[in-house]
Amino acid sequence: QPVTVLAEARFHALCLDKNTGKLLHDIAVLTEREPQWVHRFNSYASPSPVIENGRVYCHFGSSGTACVDSQSGEILWTNQDPKLVAHHENGPGSSPVLVGGLLVFHLDGSDKQSIAALDKATGKIAWMTARSGEMAENPQLKKAYGTPLVLEIDGKPQIVSPAANWLYAYDPKNGKELWKLAYGELGFSNVARPVTSEDGSMLYHCSGFMNSRMLAIKLGHGSDAEIAWTYKKSVPTSPSPILVGKELYFVGDSGGLLTCLDAESGDLIWSERIASGRYWSAPTYADGKLYFQSEEGVTTVLKPGREFKVLAENTVDGKQFASLAVDDNALFLRTDTALYRIEP
Repeated sequence: QPVTVLAEARFHALCLDKNTGKLLHDIAVLTEREPQWVHRFNSYASPSPVIENGRVYCHFGSSGTACVDSQSGEILWTNQDPKLVAHHENGPGSSPVLVGGLLVFHLDGSDKQSIAALDKATGKIAWMTARSGEMAENPQLKKAYGTPLVLEIDGKPQIVSPAANWLYAYDPKNGKELWKLAYGELGFSNVARPVTSEDGSMLYHCSGFMNSRMLAIKLGHGSDAEIAWTYKKSVPTSPSPILVGKELYFVGDSGGLLTCLDAESGDLIWSERIASGRYWSAPTYADGKLYFQSEEGVTTVLKPGREFKVLAENTVDGKQFASLAVDDNALFLRTDTALYRIEP
């Protein structure tokens, strides 16, 4: 049964001047009475916002979703529909994506599991589809925190959606399930977002907790998706993999073991240690360099390629859970104590 840990939670959207760091807006977008608890390594605001055409879409999982005018700070709509509530157990983690006129997100809780879409103009539910794949009886093994991808398959957009035990695909227009692929072994609490090859024919996915494996999934026609190869050593459950050229990179959850695989064959190219510690955030590729951030505040910069080469290692105060943001030559790092702008 849910346990009440707070009488109330308030959710804000902050806007800062990217050149000076000055706070321009502090907008209280939602309030929730007796919210769900969150894990000590999580927060109520882990899902990344989405920005487009003067709008910011802020999603807080089961606590609700809001749309804000990015210039004026006006709240354009909010949605706290009870139908969009699932018990996250550890707080929200899935980020939303835009496809057409819809804002799409996952609600994979321990009690119920679904994918939903809101009309981005009004915030009203456009469709909601329950997960159809068989899962373990234990509710704790049904939850997931993955983020959907929008891919073009067979010449049409599909929402490719990781969840506990299964990878699904849906029609963006109506939420109809198009196909699903079983992982073959137990996998749940998925956090890492899959990545795809440049031609869209392959998808690389971390299977999740218990025994995380890197799965290379060939995206065929219709329901012909299949697992092409599997890699098992030091595969993360939280940090996403990253693909640069024909090399796939990922860092384990703890210890700093960084792995580079041949993306076509799954063969190991190299596996080396970078800064020790815990890793949560997704790596970043920018300006020809790879960036990996540890919780302890260390960012390791590497040259991508088949030879392991560290270019720099830098440390900031505070703990890093969020991924980097890139704007021209500037990097924005967020810790639990500050937001940094870093540039040459």
